[in-house]
Amino acid sequence: MKRLALSLLTAMFAFLVCAQPQGVKGQQGQSSFDPQKFQQMVEESLTKAADLTPDEAKAFFPLYNEMKDKQRDMGRQIFEVKKNASNGDNKNYAEAIQKIHQLKVKMAEMEADFYKNIVKVIPAEKAFKVMKAEDDFHRKMVQRQRRDRRGGNARPGQHPLHENNQR
Repeated sequence: MKRLALSLLTAMFAFLVCAQPQGVKGQQGQSSFDPQKFQQMVEESLTKAADLTPDEAKAFFPLYNEMKDKQRDMGRQIFEVKKNASNGDNKNYAEAIQKIHQLKVKMAEMEADFYKNIVKVIPAEKAFKVMKAEDDFHRKMVQRQRRDRRGGNARPGQHPLHENNQR
C-alpha cells in the first residue's frame, strides 16, 4: 500500500510539474520546468544509483517510461473523477469512490507487472536499487522545491541532487 501511495504521489508530482506552462519564468527568475531535462536527471540518477550498464539502461528505461506514462494517465483520470464528482448527489459520490478505487487497483496491478518485467531485463538487486533511488530522487526534488520557495536556491551550476549542495 505504501508503494501504491508513493507511486501515486510521484505520478501526481510529475503531472503537476509537467502541467506548468512552458517558457514562463517561475519565482525569482527561474526557468520553467523542462520535462526532457527532468527525465534526463531521473535517468542519470537511477542509472548511477543502481549501477546500470548502458545495455541494462537501454532495456530498462523504455519499460520505466511506459509505466510512468500510464501512471500519469491514471492520475489524470483520478483527478477528473474527483473534479466531476464534486457537483453530484450521494450516488454520484459513491460511484466516484468506486471508480477511484478501481483505478488505484489497476495502477497497483500495473506496477506489479512492471516489477515482474524489469527483473527479466535487469537483476533483481539493481531493480531494488532503482526503486530506492527513485524514492530518494523524488524526496530530494520535493526538498529542493520547498527550499527554492523559501528563497534558498542552490548555487548556480550545481546539480540539485548532489549531496554537496547542502548548506
